[in-house]
Amino acid sequence: MALNNKVDTFKYWFLPRPCRKLLDKHKAHPLEKAVAKQIPIRGNEETIEKLVQMLKLKRRFRGPRTQQTFMRDCVKADAERVSLYNK
Repeated sequence: MALNNKVDTFKYWFLPRPCRKLLDKHKAHPLEKAVAKQIPIRGNEETIEKLVQMLKLKRRFRGPRTQQTFMRDCVKADAERVSLYNK
């Protein structure tokens, strides 16, 4: 299976080539729930959007937090990276 059983092999091979390259480069550890982690947003916006739509993934934004809150997600406006999870 592709990407440690997190993405169906059939769906993976029918993704556009830039999507597959991005997933291969930023794939998460097999024991984690994420499909891909720490993907830079700048320059990859279209590819990330295609992945979310085609594989039905959920985004979690990563980057600096403006308020000093513990264990909170970064807001989209301040995000520098994104992690993708199955819905």
